[in-house]
Amino acid sequence: MDWYIVDDGEAAGPFKESEVRRWLGSGKLSPETHATHEGVNEWKPLSELLPDDETAENLPPAFSPEEPMSFPVESVEVDSTESPGKTNADQPDLRRYQPAQEERIRSWAWTVVGAMYLAAFFWPTELSDGMGVVNFQFAWAMKNLSWSAIPLMVWPAVAGLGAIGTGWLLRGRWRAFFGGILCVSPLVLVFLVGGDGFVKIVEALGTLEGVDINDRESIDQAAEKGKHFMSGILGVFAAMALGMVLIVGGALSVYLMLLLTPSTVRHLRPNSSGAYYFGLVGGVILFIFQLVLLILSLLSFMGSVLFGLGQVLAMGMQMAAVIIGFLNAPSRPPKESTRRALWSAGLGFGGLIVYLLCLLVVPLIEGEVQAVLGMYVFKAFLGFTAAALIFPLVVIDLWLGRAQTTLQND
Repeated sequence: MDWYIVDDGEAAGPFKESEVRRWLGSGKLSPETHATHEGVNEWKPLSELLPDDETAENLPPAFSPEEPMSFPVESVEVDSTESPGKTNADQPDLRRYQPAQEERIRSWAWTVVGAMYLAAFFWPTELSDGMGVVNFQFAWAMKNLSWSAIPLMVWPAVAGLGAIGTGWLLRGRWRAFFGGILCVSPLVLVFLVGGDGFVKIVEALGTLEGVDINDRESIDQAAEKGKHFMSGILGVFAAMALGMVLIVGGALSVYLMLLLTPSTVRHLRPNSSGAYYFGLVGGVILFIFQLVLLILSLLSFMGSVLFGLGQVLAMGMQMAAVIIGFLNAPSRPPKESTRRALWSAGLGFGGLIVYLLCLLVVPLIEGEVQAVLGMYVFKAFLGFTAAALIFPLVVIDLWLGRAQTTLQND
């Protein structure tokens, strides 16, 4: 009968019962060490699994005292002849680690975020003039704003392609490093817009000081510089507004990181007790914050019952994700832990999708002006959400590193 034990929060095995008894008798394992064996579907302390009146005397040596204790890992084979009615679900619930599958999952996660960025870039709107800058009206931007608005306009396309390329071309912490660059790059764009506006204001003020009211050409030049002055003012205020957006975006990034990272890590590495306790502490903070958001979302019913229902549903799904994370204790068998973590991550991300669908569908149902404005709001929030999801992916890659078979993972 094969035995499995928990070593530093990770499952290790299989071992023979004689080995486990020998380690227990020598003090290498404590009676509180959690273990399991065939026929037991949960992790229990050794004090409960081994009778107190049995000893490890006269058992064959399981290890050399001079050598450090190590736990070899072998593939698990189920002997169907031992118990004809027993299925895989009745066996010790240990999941075989597959690094290639984990890498595919993590790469596709980056691809989904990149696709959201690209969808935000190409999403059509019907707004005209200035609002049309989101629809490739670069000439209008150059005339009424400045060249510094162009990088900001094309950024969703650049970030989307960058996220997809990063997801498939890089691995582990290198991917996290380049993903971190995608996180902070919008700051550079905001400073670019604000800096260009400030320079235009200074240049315009310098020109206005030397205006000769009796010289027609001087007055015309001053009028032209006055346009640059207003453009500079607009750029500075735009940078300030974008700065506020980035602050909110940073808060959303932290929120999504606390919501999605622990459950995703537990799904990929179900034996990670660190992910559970990180999610436990972060989940308490999240749940309090979600209760406040749930109360505030009730105000949405004043504007639209359908949108209010969508907000309540979205927040309810994310609260359920946090609760499932609380209940997914490290002592649960790995396969069960994997399933619960998948439910938690799915509900968390699903709540985000429900909110996006509300922004898209509700204005279309109401029609007219709401439909036109709704397309622009949906486009902006889709890109905003994609940007906020980069940070959780970076944390996951930093946490897990490269997917590879080790004693800790297998």
